[in-house]
This record gives sequence, structure tokens and C-alpha cells, in this order.
Amino acid sequence: MSLESDATPPTKRYDTVRRLLSRLDRQTRARLLDHLADSSSHDGHPASPMRLMLLQLLSSRRRAHTRRLWARWLEPVMLRDPALLTTHTPLPGCIRTADLSGWWTALSRRMGDTPSEIQTAIEDRLLEAPLDRVMASDEAARWSDLLRFRSLAVLREVRNEPASLASFLDDANAERLRSNPSRCWTEDKPPRALDIVDFDTLATALRVSPAWRRLPGRAALMEVDDLLATVRDALTGGGVPPDAMAFYAVAGLYAHRDPLLGAALRALLPLPLVEAAVSRLADCGDEIESSPTDVEPLRAGQARGLDHGLRALFDTATASGHPLTPAEAKRLGRALAGVVDVRRPPHAPAVR
Repeated sequence: MSLESDATPPTKRYDTVRRLLSRLDRQTRARLLDHLADSSSHDGHPASPMRLMLLQLLSSRRRAHTRRLWARWLEPVMLRDPALLTTHTPLPGCIRTADLSGWWTALSRRMGDTPSEIQTAIEDRLLEAPLDRVMASDEAARWSDLLRFRSLAVLREVRNEPASLASFLDDANAERLRSNPSRCWTEDKPPRALDIVDFDTLATALRVSPAWRRLPGRAALMEVDDLLATVRDALTGGGVPPDAMAFYAVAGLYAHRDPLLGAALRALLPLPLVEAAVSRLADCGDEIESSPTDVEPLRAGQARGLDHGLRALFDTATASGHPLTPAEAKRLGRALAGVVDVRRPPHAPAVR
């Protein structure tokens, strides 16, 4: 029996070890990898087969690592709701997850060797460290910066050449249809083709995206009151430029599609993008569902943890029955920023 055991091919023994390692949770695998790395460095031995197995298990099965580094710039404003794909005209400032495969394919084909070189470098690093550590490294941040700069250069060049722009959009639309599952849309409601408005939205989003690193996660996942507080705080003390904040706020508006939130954002950010997004949602009618989530629209009396300025804003927006006028928006926006107190308009109830 012992002779048979010794004759077991190494690959068979490794398969058994791999099965055992695959049953461990990710945290335990990472600790074991660190232990093996320390042992190898002290003993001067090459990496063990077990360590290589752990690296493979800790790395994602997906191999589109370069695209992930590029897409992380857009993550804070990304919207995954498929209902937003079928509107007849573009939604101002809307960045949709389903479009990213098309945008990346069209861009990467025009970046020369940069994407493939970065992909090769990532795969080399994965021989020494798990994927999450590689993607969180300073080197990955530099690769991500490079991809953003190269993307902006391509977009500027393509924008000035009608034939190049048409070819770029054709590539993006073809890849989007190919890579997205059919469940994202139906035959009677196909996705609207990406056009020059979407192109300009992408270019602007990539330009302002560094400012979003100061913000707490994805706008679409925030509760209404948290979103408004984030917008207000970022404008008054967070060092986020208004055009970047407008993109972030509009992403939250598209996620919730709450008219009261639209009125509040108009007061906080009286900018063309916010005005256009609020008006566009009001005009959509039956094109998209009125509420994409189970989150109850916020009402002034239900607002938890809101300060006096935000409650005043909600009371005013609720009582007005119409979009806030520019004068109201300016006055309430200043109150929310903590600059001055707000005098209650005649049609608004007192704040308790």
C-alpha cells in the first residue's frame, strides 16, 4: 500500500490539496499565503506549489483586469438599472453599467499597446500577490491614471473627426449588444443606440472623476437624506468641484427618481446638468418606471437626522407644489450651506 501511495502522480496529490484549499474562506487563504511567503523568504526557497495554488484561488476568474482599472473611475456614478437603457433620448449625465463594455472596447482599440502592456504587468504581479492586493497597490493606481489620460486623449481626437466618431460609436454599440445578456432589454424595448450626447457625457465624467474619490461610495446606493447631506458637505468643505458634484447628485436622482429629491437638488446645485436631469425625468412619463427600488420616497416629516436647513428645504419643496424658482433655490441653497438662515416663503409651513 505504501508503494502505491508513493507512486501517486504529483498532479493527483496537488488536486487533493487544491480541493482542500478551495474549502477555506478567503481570509484564511490570505493568512496561509502570508505564512508561506514569510517561510519562503526566511528559508531562501522558491515559491511552493501550494503558494501558487493559493494565488490562483485568491485571484478572480475574470481576466479583464485592465478594464476594471479603467472602470473604477466611473464606479461612484454608475447606474445598473436596465430601465434607463430604453429611453428615447439620452438622460443628461447618466453613466450606465451596461454601456461600459462598449465604451472600453472602442477606447482600448485606439490606445495602442497601453491596455495589453498593463494587462501583462498585472498578470506578472499575480504570480507574487493575490488580485485584491495587486489592484489596491500604488502601481495599479498609476496604471489607472494612465488609462484615464489615454482615454481622454482618444476622446478628444475622435470628437473632432466625424468619420472617426461614427466608427467609434459603431464599435461601442456593437460590443454593448454582444456582451450584455438579452435580459437587460426586450425585443419590444431595445436599448437606444449610444450617440454623441452619450459620448460627451463619458468624456466629461472621465474628466471630473478624480474628484469623486473624496466621496463615500456609489451615489445610487445612498439613502436620499444621506445623498443630500453628502452633496451639501462636499460643496461647503469637501473640495469637490460643482460640476463633479452635479454628476454624483444626478446619479442619485436617477436611482431614486423621487420628485422631491429633484426639487432638493435644484436648490443645492442650481447647475445646468441638474436642471436638465430633473426636467428630463419629469418629461419621461411612462418611458421608465417611477420608482426603481423599494426605498420609500423621503418626506419632510419622516426625515431622520436632518438638520434645520434640510428640513426647511423639504418643507418648502413639499408645500410649493411646483419646481423651486431660481430665487428660492438660491436662498435655500445658501441656508443649506450654513451661510444664512432661511426666511420661510409665504406658501411654506413652519418647521417644527
